[in-house]
Amino acid sequence: MLFVFILFVNFAFSQDQEATIYFNDGTAIEGFGSIKKNKVYFRASLDDKADNWSYDMVKGITFVGFEFTVKYEYVTLDEFSKPDPQLLEVVEEGNVILYARIRESFMGASFNSSGFNIQSNRITTNNVVSYRSGRENVTTELYVKRANEKFPTSLNGSFYKKAEKYFSDCEVLAKKIDKGVFSKDNILEIVQFYNDICSD
Repeated sequence: MLFVFILFVNFAFSQDQEATIYFNDGTAIEGFGSIKKNKVYFRASLDDKADNWSYDMVKGITFVGFEFTVKYEYVTLDEFSKPDPQLLEVVEEGNVILYARIRESFMGASFNSSGFNIQSNRITTNNVVSYRSGRENVTTELYVKRANEKFPTSLNGSFYKKAEKYFSDCEVLAKKIDKGVFSKDNILEIVQFYNDICSD
């Protein structure tokens, strides 16, 4: 008989944080919020019951109370695979916006009745983790988008090929990516380089 022991670690936005919620009509309210399963949970004060909001009413939410603010927006990834907008972290803004979706992962150990570990599997939770947290054991999805583009471009899988093609209008940056000077771990620097050096 197998028993699976999994340690769930709550992090970042699993508890209410000071936040500002932004509605599609341009209004904003300060209070306390959290994110769960692509929905924003928000209340004006800790004494209130949290209401949940989705993309049909809300543009995004910004969390404060950290060493830096953490901003999330609803983004339509494409018109086919995920028609509903997804909450993505806005990591960098400029002519090219860098979005990230980070989920915490950990190893789930399985034991037999004798207590011996017989297998380990990586489990991805719905816990939302900020890109800026620097946490290990996370799954990372990265997207970039220019203001005139309807959908963001995924940089997931074949990173070098996709990134070099996306930033091909900046020859010096494309060469750095091609030569491995910039890797996926340097995506923030890549976008900042583009916005500072290559943008009109």
